[in-house]
This record gives sequence, structure tokens and C-alpha cells, in this order.
Amino acid sequence: MPPTEDRWLVDFNAVEGLVRELTETVTKRRQVSVGTVQHALLSNKLRTAIPQVDTQVSDLITRLDSWELRNLTPQERERRLRLCERLKSTVKKAHMDFTEKKEPGGAPQGAGWGWGVEEEEGEDTRHLTTSQMREEQQRLIQEQDRGLEALSTVVSHQRRIASAIGTEVEQQNEILDDITQRTDNTRNRLVDETGNVSVVTRKDRTWPYWLVIVLLFVAIIIVVVW
Repeated sequence: MPPTEDRWLVDFNAVEGLVRELTETVTKRRQVSVGTVQHALLSNKLRTAIPQVDTQVSDLITRLDSWELRNLTPQERERRLRLCERLKSTVKKAHMDFTEKKEPGGAPQGAGWGWGVEEEEGEDTRHLTTSQMREEQQRLIQEQDRGLEALSTVVSHQRRIASAIGTEVEQQNEILDDITQRTDNTRNRLVDETGNVSVVTRKDRTWPYWLVIVLLFVAIIIVVVW
């Protein structure tokens, strides 16, 4: 199981993907005409998704102060907090774009920071039939499923990369251990050989003295015999 810090990052990446999808939905909704099936379904999707994503971002911020992330350095915690605040700002902008009203002349009117927009909902859905709503909703669900499948593929690919890196690190550690062992053996043999050379060198230095002793011994014997 991955460390808690890594779990937070995994959750952050997932929420970041939801925020990106939220922004794309707002953009797509802006490009379609008010009163169409697609506009109504995109509005319903945003009406549900915006508060959910905002809550998930808030949960990430709250978890930064929890016991599970006690090992984070102050610098890393501050960096993650800034990332979450950036997501929070993006969600707020998406909500403002979603709740923005337009006058007949096209000029936008401001909207509050409330999640419900009942007047707009009535405007979007009053010309739609149940079958049209169902068809468009199925299409949007299929698009969302494709997005989730793509995200799952990316996460699986990252896991395979992480697993491959872990295997490679283990192999490199084994190679390093083997090199260390061989180095120790070589050093021990070098010490032994150095000792042998020292002994031989000392022996080589004493042989003239032994030669003189032998010659003197021979000379004494000759003198005694004669």
C-alpha cells in the first residue's frame, strides 16, 4: 500500500482532473444555445458537480492539517496548500460562469455564490421532452465514462512505471551489494599479499649476513684442521 503522503497526491490528481473536466463543461455549455437539450443537461451536470468538487478540494485542504500528513515539511505543506487554493479559485470561477446571467442585449449580470439556479433551470428545461433529456443525458454519461477510462489508463500506466522503477532500484541495489562484497574481498587479498611481500623483502635483506656466517664457519674449520 502506498504511503499516506502518496495517497494524498493520488487524490489531489483525481480532484484536479475533475476540476479540469468542470472547466471544460462550463466552456462547452457557453458554446451551445440556451433552451437546447445539450444546454439543459450540461446545466444539470454543473449544478451537481460544482458543489461536489468544491467539497473535495476543501477536504484536501483539511487533510493537510491531519495526523496522516504529520511528516510533511512546512515548505511542502505550503506548496500543496497553494495548489489546492488554485483549484478552489478555478471552481469558484466555474461557478461564477455557470450562474452568470445575460440580459437580452447580451450583457452579463452578476450572480451570487449560491449553488441553486432555479430560474435558469426552468429556462433550460421548459422546451425539452423527457426522451430528449434522457438521450442527451446518456450521451453525456458515455462521454464521462470515456474520460474516466482514460484517467484509469493513465493511473495504471503510472503504476506500471512506478513498479518498473522499484524493480530497477532493487536490481541496482543487488549489483551495488555485489560490487561492495567483491571490493572487500579484493582489499583483504591485497592486505595479505602486502604482508607476504614484506616477509619476503625482510628475508631478502638478511641473506648476506647468513652468507658471511657460513664463510666464517668454514674458515674456522679449515684453520682447525691445518
